[in-house]
Formats: sequence, C-alpha cells, structure tokens
Amino acid sequence: MKKTMQILILALLIVAFAAVPFAAQKTDYQIGESEGGLLNDGKLKQAFQSAADKFKEWMYEGAPAGYVTREDDYYLQEYSDTNKQKAAIYVGPDYGSYVLRGPLYEQLESLGGLKTMGRPVSDAYEVNGTWYQNFEKGYASTDKDSGKAVFTQGSHVNAKGEPVALNVTDSAQGNGSGTSGTDGGNGTTNTDGGMNSISSPSEMISDVVEDVEEAAPRWGMWVFIILLLLAVAILVIYWFLKKK
Repeated sequence: MKKTMQILILALLIVAFAAVPFAAQKTDYQIGESEGGLLNDGKLKQAFQSAADKFKEWMYEGAPAGYVTREDDYYLQEYSDTNKQKAAIYVGPDYGSYVLRGPLYEQLESLGGLKTMGRPVSDAYEVNGTWYQNFEKGYASTDKDSGKAVFTQGSHVNAKGEPVALNVTDSAQGNGSGTSGTDGGNGTTNTDGGMNSISSPSEMISDVVEDVEEAAPRWGMWVFIILLLLAVAILVIYWFLKKK
C-alpha cells in the first residue's frame, strides 16, 4: 500500500508540473495592450481602439490574439478574423491606423513586406473575391482563383479594384482611422506632398514585417495532456505488475 501511494504521489506531481505552463497561458488580451500592460501613449491606444471599433464585426471572438508589438517606428497587434485568418492592426508614427487581413496579410512577407511596399495607406478590402490593399509604393492584390498575392508598383486601386494614379486617394477604400494626417484625419498622407512623406527621415522601413509572436505558449496544453496520460499509464502498469 505504501508503494502504491508513492507511485500515486509521483504521478500527481508530474501532472502538477505539467499544469504550470498550461495555467500560466494567457488568452485574454486587451486592445492596445503591450506585454508590460496597456500602452501609456493615449493617442496610440486610441488608434488601436478606433481601428478595432471600425472592424469589430469581423474580429473573431472580438479580442486580440496577442500583445501589441513594435517594429521600428510602428506598432502591430494581431487578431483573427471571422474566418480565423490572421489579421492585424497597424499603427504608424503619425498614429494613422490600418487593418492588414485576409490572404494579403498571410502572404505579406512573401511580397517583401513593408520594406518593399512602403507603409499601408488603406485598409485591406475585398471586391468580388479579390483582396486589395494600397501601400505607399503600389498595391497588393490576390488572384481570385489561386489566392496568391502579388504586388504591383507605381499605381493604386480604387474601391472597385480599378487602377488609379499612385497619389490618388479614394475614401471609399476604407482609409485608416488614425487621429492625424492631412486627409480629413484618416491617417493618410496628403496627395500634394507625396505618399512617402510619412516615412521621413527614411523613405522606407528597414526591416521586413515579421509575424507577431503569440505570447501564450500553446504547447503548454499538449505537454499537460501528454504528461497526464503518462501518469495514468504509470499507474496502470504498476497495478498490472502488482497483480502478477
């Protein structure tokens, strides 16, 4: 009986050890929350909130999937859309906020990221099954059949997906919801100053956008399950050998 209790206690300790990362897993992130807590910059926090309010109808479960992360001079917070695809809110140094989502966001790195395309100047939007998003240096779009993303330099697209001159803005595209900018406070650059003015002093971001890493260790749940099964197996084997 004493040996049985020892085996049982050992199995329970294994389960308790496995439960530590699982219990510590954080899943309830807030809009505008960094790893150290809510952002101190009120304008920055409001930019995230405004974009989230604007697109709350497609936010999966209505909450972010991770913390706000910083890349150079801009910020990202990742979400999932209602189709459980990755999406993110981008906030630039001028507090203009834009939404990256759909297959365009999933394939952003394959297009060269913001280093190649420049900053976003519109939200991602869908027209007849094709995704579009305007950036400083051109626009990204997806092939309707394959879903593969391509980047076209030197022009933008309007709300109908039709090519337009690079510096032409179209409010129907769903331009950003930031608190600054010269285009009616929607976070876009002015058309007479050039699209690249917001990247001053440099004309482009130096690093490719990297996937936002989830702070919660998803592996914790699997470790817990595996070690729980292991503990049960130890008990079963012990009882089997004891009966023999």
